[in-house]
Amino acid sequence: GLLDMAAYNAINDKMHKAVNHAGGRIDAIFFCPHTNTDQCNCRKPATGLFDEIMQRYGVNLKNVMVVGDSLKDLQAAVAVGAIPVLVLTGNGETTRATKEIPAHTQIFTDLAAVADALVGEE
Repeated sequence: GLLDMAAYNAINDKMHKAVNHAGGRIDAIFFCPHTNTDQCNCRKPATGLFDEIMQRYGVNLKNVMVVGDSLKDLQAAVAVGAIPVLVLTGNGETTRATKEIPAHTQIFTDLAAVADALVGEE
C-alpha cells in the first residue's frame, strides 16, 4: 500500500532518538516509495538504493553487512557484493523456511543479536 508519511516520519524520529540516546548516529535513511507496479530500480531485489548509497558516500558495499528479513533483501545484498544477513523477526522465519536464501547468508535471531556480533568484532 501507499506509505503513510506521517507514520514513516514518526518511526524515523523515534529511531533517531533511540540511536542518539545509545550514543550512535544515523547518517541517512534511504527508502523506496514505489509499489510493485511502478517498475522502479530502487525496490529490492533491484539495487537502486544501494547504488545511491555507494554513489553518495563514495563507498563500495563489498563485505558490508546488509540486514533484512526477506529474500529480496538478501538478493539485493548479494547483487552488490555485500554480506547477506537474515534476521528471524518480521518475515525472517518464513524467508528461512523457503530454503532459497543465498549461500553464505548469516542468520541472527534479531537486530540486537546482529548489533552484539558487530560490537564483538571491534
